[in-house]
Amino acid sequence: MAVQATDAGVRHELELALRNGPFPAALHLAIEVSGLTLEEIRDWLGERGAHLSIATLSYWRRGRSRPERAASLLAVRLLEELLELPPNALMSLLGPRRIRGRWIGHVPGSVAPQLLFADSRPDTLMRTVGVPQQGRLRRVSVHVTVELGADRMVERIRMRELVRAAAHRVSQLGVLYFAEERPDSPPELTAVANARIGQVETDRVAGLVVAELILDRVLEVGEPALIEYEWRFAPGTLMLNYEHRFVEPIREYVLQTRFAPGVVPAHCHRYDRRTVAAPEGNHTELWIGGADSALIAETDVPSGIVGMRWSWSQQN
Repeated sequence: MAVQATDAGVRHELELALRNGPFPAALHLAIEVSGLTLEEIRDWLGERGAHLSIATLSYWRRGRSRPERAASLLAVRLLEELLELPPNALMSLLGPRRIRGRWIGHVPGSVAPQLLFADSRPDTLMRTVGVPQQGRLRRVSVHVTVELGADRMVERIRMRELVRAAAHRVSQLGVLYFAEERPDSPPELTAVANARIGQVETDRVAGLVVAELILDRVLEVGEPALIEYEWRFAPGTLMLNYEHRFVEPIREYVLQTRFAPGVVPAHCHRYDRRTVAAPEGNHTELWIGGADSALIAETDVPSGIVGMRWSWSQQN
């Protein structure tokens, strides 16, 4: 049973990788599902005129290089046949040919961070703390728990992220918080599990905190990691909404807001928007249950912004 569950999980990850990329992860998972060795793949390709070394196949699989020459692209099309993938399933993930520099892999459906944050400061701070370029690590799922106290003020936000490496030897994860509610007093990053806090940069004008999380092990392509961390807020920080900004599509997003017992808002709703400049849309009223919490749970979330907003009755 455990093996069957694992196989089903890998196949689901393959479907997601074929839909969203990047190329190395899709190739790695397709090979895993096939059960073929690199030697068997090399020999099969060679019989059809596509002569590749095991090292080349391994580099493609681990994101250290990419197919570019005509002979290599022919090999990719043959790989689609051998691995029983739809035509162009791998080819469509290659994107344009690189001009210079190391290629990581374009993620279809991703957007420029500037569209979600209005400027380039998050990218600038990420580079400052030494987090590598986008595309080396993919978020598979994000679980967020916002906790408010009896005074209606936010106390902490707990984060739980399942990530998967899309390149060779990944050891860092970049995280950020945009403190719109109180820019001059952003939260403190603490309570990290399965990683440790590296460099942290704060922009108190913009209300941005950017941090490097150093994973407890180095990941190869396709390997997962489960990271937990927490943002703690200064007393008296009023929060009337929480929103998550997705630069890339994500498989699963869960947002739960926990209110203090008996201290619940009059209204609570879900909303989304494609960019930071776009108006809110798709408003949905959320039920606050007996546990004094509201929940959003979604799958196959596109890039953009998804949030929860609540309002208090003046009589409370």
